Amino acid sequence: MASSLRLPVGSFASSTRPTTMISQYGPVSQIRSFSQVPQRLAGIRSQNFNAKGQAQPSLKSRHRDAMQSAQMPPEAPWLPGTFVRPLWRNTPSVFTHPKEAWRVQFTWAKSKFMDFGSLVIYRWQLKLTDTLLWGKRRQIVRQLHEDMYTAFASGDKNALKALCVPSFAEKLIAQIDSRPAGQKITWTLNSWLRRPDTLFRGIRILSDRATQFPDVPSAGARQIVFCITSRQTMSKSRRVGFGKATKFVEEPKKVQDCREYITIQQITFRGKPGGWRIWGHAKPTTFEDIETDPYFRPTTSLKERLNGIMSQAGLK
Repeated sequence: MASSLRLPVGSFASSTRPTTMISQYGPVSQIRSFSQVPQRLAGIRSQNFNAKGQAQPSLKSRHRDAMQSAQMPPEAPWLPGTFVRPLWRNTPSVFTHPKEAWRVQFTWAKSKFMDFGSLVIYRWQLKLTDTLLWGKRRQIVRQLHEDMYTAFASGDKNALKALCVPSFAEKLIAQIDSRPAGQKITWTLNSWLRRPDTLFRGIRILSDRATQFPDVPSAGARQIVFCITSRQTMSKSRRVGFGKATKFVEEPKKVQDCREYITIQQITFRGKPGGWRIWGHAKPTTFEDIETDPYFRPTTSLKERLNGIMSQAGLK
């Protein structure tokens, strides 16, 4: 029903109220102090002062100091190198393009191994005492998914701000504001579709990986991508008349089978994991992505991958 509700393509939506409290993190504040040095002093000839005389902190240092002294931002960028497994019919054929098919399967297997390793290292580096919620991941996204769509349909902006990361919540709220006046939307989840693409469970975990924020102690982000198949119903009604003669005229209900790639994210700061939020929608990884994305190249080192994450997070 994502298309029917006009969710933005290429981003993720979350609509459930998490069972655990969602921690709110304030925006990072950056304060620049400038000092003015006169170039001409009484009785002394003009002197020029270069930047080396007064060491200025770099952008990376200011960002790091701000996060250490204040609070973490409420969201992190998409983790580079995330492999979202496509449907089998959308991958190269093993009969006509065996090399390409092997490359896709090898990249997928490699990403699963690296994802698991990233979680082990993440827990060790951040000294997390709680478990990694192996058995609760589907339950978390199931609740978030349902709550998000319910809030989006009813126009509950406060709920969307709590359920989604700020950038995605703003997109959903903008769509709510653009609705015609007097329109009422109702969303219902009919059932989970237990198909082979979700291993007959309705929800399949495609990627679960994490990374520590460089140079920021006990801070990092965890990202999980799901494939969700469900049958959803959406009904719209519009207000007709004014005053006592006001009534709502319902439009025909729309029942649709949906396949969605939902991403949820959790920020850890000072060793304390925050609440799970929906980051947006993802797209399956294509063979073209594997060919062009440097993070999928076999020659890309771990240091280069880490530097890429730092750049996207604004730490480099």
